[in-house]
This record gives sequence, C-alpha cells and structure tokens, in this order.
Amino acid sequence: MDRTKVLIVDDDAALLAKLNQVLHKEGFAVESVQTGENCLERLKPFAPDLLIIDIVLTGSAAATTGMDGMELLRRVRQRSSVPVIMLTRTSIGYVKVAALTIGADDYLTKPFDPEELVARARAILRRTKSQQPGEPVLKFRRLRIDPGARRVWKDDAPLALRPLEYDLLYALAKRPGQVYNREQLINRAWKHDHYGDERVVDVHMGRLRKKIEDDSRNPRLIVTVRGAGYRFEDEPVS
Repeated sequence: MDRTKVLIVDDDAALLAKLNQVLHKEGFAVESVQTGENCLERLKPFAPDLLIIDIVLTGSAAATTGMDGMELLRRVRQRSSVPVIMLTRTSIGYVKVAALTIGADDYLTKPFDPEELVARARAILRRTKSQQPGEPVLKFRRLRIDPGARRVWKDDAPLALRPLEYDLLYALAKRPGQVYNREQLINRAWKHDHYGDERVVDVHMGRLRKKIEDDSRNPRLIVTVRGAGYRFEDEPVS
C-alpha cells in the first residue's frame, strides 16, 4: 500500500528534522524544503497528499526568493487543491483568518506538540478521503449533492469544493430550513477533529458561499440567521 505523502515547507532546519522524524515514525512518506520556490518545484513530481507550510518563511534560504508562506499558499491554490496546514508564529486572529480565506484547511501556532500536528494531518486526510456510501443523492432546485462521490453540482455544472466546504454544505443540506449554530456545525462537519476557535466556521462558510451563491454578499442558498447561525434554503425536488 502506498504511504500518504506529506511535503513540509519551513526555513527552520531543526524543526524540519524533528517533523520529518515524527511523521516518518507515523508511517507518512515525507519530503521537506526550505523555500516556496522549492515547494512549487516539488509539488507536481512528488504529488503530496498534504502540504505543511510556515506562514513567515523569513530565514536566509527563504529570503533569497522573497516568497513568504502566504504568497506560496496563493500560488499553490492556483495549481492544486491539495490540503494545507499553515504553521504560524502568532496567535493574532486576522493572520489565521487570512490564511483560511486564501485556501488553508487548518493552522497551528508555534510552538506546538508534533503529535498534535499528526492528529490534525490525519483529521484533514480523513475528510479528504471520506465518502458516505449508500446515502441518497440530495436534489434541490439549484444544487445536487452526491454523498457517495462527495460531488456537488449547481445548475448541472460541477463545483470544486474543499473537503470542509463540502462537509459544511452537506450538514446544512440534510436538514433544509434547520438553523445550525457554529458549535452544531463543528460537531457535524469537523466531528471530533476541530481544534480552536469556533469562528473559523464563518471563514469556511464565506469560502463556500463564494462558490455556490450567485452573489456571496447577498446569499440565497445559505442564509445567516442573526444571533442564531446558518440555514440552508434551496428548495428540494423529487
């Protein structure tokens, strides 16, 4: 059986060595690089199942390219949907929100326990690969959701959703008209794999709306119920 492949990008050589050791021990195939340019060069030939990127990348190796982790994430998202965990040196909320908005799947603040990184990696990979065989296709006036294939169509055109975006949509669409607060959505979409602030739900919901709504600033399919949560409003069809 092929091992799950992880590509790590960090300018801290000591941390890279430690993460390599931990992830190898957990059964992952690991490559590590110190610059964004090297990451982009390895992205296609290595074909990682997961990327781990340091947001700052301020070391001497990274400084020669002028590419920090945020810019690297933008460039990765132009060519790949590979899941990404961002490593940060700050707990400032807007930095983490910016990373999630650009396309990160999760973040972890340094210093951290490597075992927590392993747990988050496994959680993301479970969502990426999980299916719901036997569950019926959900059909609505605008959307169609196939749980077995984890695919979504809007007006018969396929949508490219990230794993968490799909899980949020599916959780809401299973109960049209039902209002869910952040905690309930975390329990249904993240299950037991969430670590951190409940407000990340709003960031992922914003990304989801940009993909499924005609106008994300005036949503019609997933509406906000002020002070309560979110509600799915597309009309079911037989």
